[in-house]
Amino acid sequence: MPQLDLAVFLPQIFWLFVIFGLIYLFIAYSAAPQITQVLERRQDRISSDLAEASSLQAQAETARAAYEKALEEARGKATSMIAAKRDAIKIEVEAEYSKLTEKLGAESAEAEAKISDAKDKALDDIQAMSADICQDIIRSVSGLDLDEKTVTKKLNAQFSTARETANG
Repeated sequence: MPQLDLAVFLPQIFWLFVIFGLIYLFIAYSAAPQITQVLERRQDRISSDLAEASSLQAQAETARAAYEKALEEARGKATSMIAAKRDAIKIEVEAEYSKLTEKLGAESAEAEAKISDAKDKALDDIQAMSADICQDIIRSVSGLDLDEKTVTKKLNAQFSTARETANG
Protein backbone atom coordinates (compact mmCIF):
# COMPACT_ATOMS: atom_id res chain seq x y z
CA MET A 1 0.00 0.00 0.00
CA PRO A 2 1.43 3.30 -1.06
CA GLN A 3 0.22 5.19 2.00
CA LEU A 4 2.39 3.13 4.26
CA ASP A 5 5.53 3.60 2.20
CA LEU A 6 8.16 5.23 4.46
CA ALA A 7 9.55 7.35 1.64
CA VAL A 8 6.30 9.28 1.26
CA PHE A 9 5.24 9.01 4.91
CA LEU A 10 6.92 12.18 6.12
CA PRO A 11 5.50 14.47 3.41
CA GLN A 12 2.05 13.02 4.10
CA ILE A 13 2.33 13.89 7.79
CA PHE A 14 3.52 17.38 6.87
CA TRP A 15 0.54 17.99 4.57
CA LEU A 16 -1.77 16.49 7.20
CA PHE A 17 -0.63 19.08 9.75
CA VAL A 18 -0.84 21.87 7.17
CA ILE A 19 -4.40 20.91 6.11
CA PHE A 20 -5.55 20.45 9.71
CA GLY A 21 -3.92 23.77 10.61
CA LEU A 22 -5.71 25.55 7.75
CA ILE A 23 -9.04 23.94 8.75
CA TYR A 24 -8.40 24.95 12.35
CA LEU A 25 -7.62 28.55 11.34
CA PHE A 26 -10.71 28.66 9.11
CA ILE A 27 -12.93 27.36 11.90
CA ALA A 28 -11.29 29.52 14.58
CA TYR A 29 -11.52 32.81 12.65
CA SER A 30 -14.53 32.33 10.42
CA ALA A 31 -17.04 29.69 11.55
CA ALA A 32 -16.52 29.73 15.34
CA PRO A 33 -17.22 33.48 15.74
CA GLN A 34 -20.39 33.15 13.72
CA ILE A 35 -21.52 30.15 15.78
CA THR A 36 -20.65 32.03 18.97
CA GLN A 37 -22.58 35.04 17.74
CA VAL A 38 -25.63 32.90 16.94
CA LEU A 39 -25.46 31.25 20.36
CA GLU A 40 -25.17 34.65 22.09
CA ARG A 41 -28.15 36.04 20.16
CA ARG A 42 -30.10 32.93 21.03
CA GLN A 43 -29.17 33.26 24.72
CA ASP A 44 -30.07 36.97 24.67
CA ARG A 45 -33.43 36.20 23.08
CA ILE A 46 -34.11 33.44 25.62
CA SER A 47 -33.22 35.84 28.44
CA SER A 48 -35.44 38.59 27.06
CA ASP A 49 -38.28 36.10 26.55
CA LEU A 50 -37.90 34.89 30.14
CA ALA A 51 -37.90 38.49 31.40
CA GLU A 52 -40.99 39.27 29.33
CA ALA A 53 -42.69 36.09 30.59
CA SER A 54 -41.86 37.08 34.16
CA SER A 55 -43.26 40.55 33.55
CA LEU A 56 -46.42 39.13 31.97
CA GLN A 57 -46.81 36.71 34.87
CA ALA A 58 -46.55 39.62 37.32
CA GLN A 59 -49.16 41.52 35.29
CA ALA A 60 -51.40 38.43 35.26
CA GLU A 61 -51.09 38.12 39.04
CA THR A 62 -51.96 41.80 39.44
CA ALA A 63 -54.94 41.40 37.09
CA ARG A 64 -56.07 38.27 38.96
CA ALA A 65 -55.85 40.09 42.29
CA ALA A 66 -57.82 43.03 40.84
CA TYR A 67 -60.38 40.60 39.42
CA GLU A 68 -60.80 38.82 42.75
CA LYS A 69 -61.15 42.17 44.53
CA ALA A 70 -63.75 43.35 42.01
CA LEU A 71 -65.56 40.03 42.28
CA GLU A 72 -65.63 40.28 46.08
CA GLU A 73 -66.91 43.87 45.87
CA ALA A 74 -69.58 42.78 43.38
CA ARG A 75 -70.64 39.98 45.70
CA GLY A 76 -70.83 42.41 48.60
CA LYS A 77 -72.89 44.87 46.55
CA ALA A 78 -75.17 42.07 45.35
CA THR A 79 -75.64 40.85 48.91
CA SER A 80 -76.48 44.33 50.14
CA MET A 81 -78.82 44.93 47.20
CA ILE A 82 -80.57 41.63 47.86
CA ALA A 83 -80.91 42.47 51.55
CA ALA A 84 -82.26 45.95 50.74
CA LYS A 85 -84.71 44.54 48.19
CA ARG A 86 -85.79 41.82 50.62
CA ASP A 87 -86.41 44.45 53.32
CA ALA A 88 -88.35 46.62 50.86
CA ILE A 89 -90.44 43.66 49.76
CA LYS A 90 -91.00 42.67 53.39
CA ILE A 91 -92.23 46.20 54.22
CA GLU A 92 -94.45 46.19 51.13
CA VAL A 93 -95.87 42.76 52.00
CA GLU A 94 -96.50 43.84 55.58
CA ALA A 95 -98.29 46.98 54.32
CA GLU A 96 -100.41 44.91 51.94
CA TYR A 97 -101.09 42.41 54.72
CA SER A 98 -102.15 45.24 57.01
CA LYS A 99 -104.45 46.70 54.33
CA LEU A 100 -105.92 43.28 53.63
CA THR A 101 -106.40 42.61 57.33
CA GLU A 102 -108.17 45.94 57.76
CA LYS A 103 -110.31 45.28 54.70
CA LEU A 104 -111.20 41.78 55.84
CA GLY A 105 -111.87 43.09 59.35
CA ALA A 106 -114.24 45.71 57.93
CA GLU A 107 -115.93 43.14 55.71
CA SER A 108 -116.18 40.76 58.65
CA ALA A 109 -117.74 43.47 60.83
CA GLU A 110 -120.12 44.34 57.99
CA ALA A 111 -121.00 40.66 57.55
CA GLU A 112 -121.55 40.28 61.29
CA ALA A 113 -123.81 43.34 61.25
CA LYS A 114 -125.76 41.89 58.32
CA ILE A 115 -126.04 38.56 60.11
CA SER A 116 -127.20 40.31 63.28
CA ASP A 117 -129.73 42.32 61.30
CA ALA A 118 -130.90 39.16 59.56
CA LYS A 119 -131.25 37.41 62.95
CA ASP A 120 -133.20 40.34 64.36
CA LYS A 121 -135.45 40.46 61.29
CA ALA A 122 -135.96 36.70 61.43
CA LEU A 123 -136.77 36.93 65.15
CA ASP A 124 -139.16 39.82 64.47
CA ASP A 125 -140.85 37.79 61.73
CA ILE A 126 -140.99 34.74 64.00
CA GLN A 127 -142.32 36.91 66.81
CA ALA A 128 -145.10 38.30 64.62
CA MET A 129 -146.03 34.87 63.34
CA SER A 130 -145.77 33.44 66.86
CA ALA A 131 -148.27 35.97 68.20
CA ASP A 132 -150.81 34.90 65.58
CA ILE A 133 -150.09 31.22 66.14
CA CYS A 134 -150.32 31.59 69.93
CA GLN A 135 -153.71 33.34 69.67
CA ASP A 136 -154.96 30.57 67.38
CA ILE A 137 -153.63 27.82 69.71
CA ILE A 138 -155.14 29.43 72.83
CA ARG A 139 -158.46 29.91 71.05
CA SER A 140 -158.54 26.30 69.82
CA VAL A 141 -157.35 24.69 73.07
CA SER A 142 -159.11 26.77 75.70
CA GLY A 143 -161.65 28.64 73.72
CA LEU A 144 -160.47 31.92 75.19
CA ASP A 145 -160.10 34.89 72.97
CA LEU A 146 -157.12 36.87 74.31
CA ASP A 147 -156.35 40.27 72.92
CA GLU A 148 -153.32 40.66 70.74
CA LYS A 149 -151.52 43.04 73.15
CA THR A 150 -151.46 40.51 76.02
CA VAL A 151 -150.10 37.75 73.82
CA THR A 152 -147.54 40.11 72.25
CA LYS A 153 -146.40 41.32 75.70
CA LYS A 154 -145.73 37.75 76.88
CA LEU A 155 -144.02 36.79 73.66
CA ASN A 156 -141.85 39.94 73.77
CA ALA A 157 -140.52 38.91 77.18
CA GLN A 158 -139.64 35.45 75.86
CA PHE A 159 -138.13 36.77 72.64
CA SER A 160 -135.96 39.36 74.40
CA THR A 161 -134.34 36.46 76.31
CA ALA A 162 -133.93 34.57 73.03
CA ARG A 163 -132.38 37.62 71.33
CA GLU A 164 -129.82 38.04 74.08
CA THR A 165 -128.88 34.39 73.77
CA ALA A 166 -128.68 34.61 69.95
CA ASN A 167 -126.61 37.82 69.85
CA GLY A 168 -124.19 36.41 72.32
